[in-house]
Amino acid sequence: MKTIDPKKFEKLVEAEESGPLIKYLHNTAANAPKSYFLAVNIGYLIAIVCTVIVMILFDHGQPALLYLVPGCILSVSGLAVYQGEFAKLWDFSEDDYITRPSEDDDDKKDK
Repeated sequence: MKTIDPKKFEKLVEAEESGPLIKYLHNTAANAPKSYFLAVNIGYLIAIVCTVIVMILFDHGQPALLYLVPGCILSVSGLAVYQGEFAKLWDFSEDDYITRPSEDDDDKKDK
């Protein structure tokens, strides 16, 4: 799985022109593997079908999240186990990709 270098990303964000950043993000997204996207969509589809079936069988509304959350989590987790990436999925953190607040942001909050 290809990862984005946070330092390179931060330099692009700090650039005055957003053109290179948009091109970089578009190319990264377009060339990224879509296996997890497909897995979560299949899990979602199966879970929503289960929700409708249970609703019809019991003639009573069901909370969709009761089925959707496990369906999405299990499909992504199953794919990660299958691809040998479960530890990487479990240990993932977005901290490197979160932009740090600038001093200007602090000044705006005070006003």
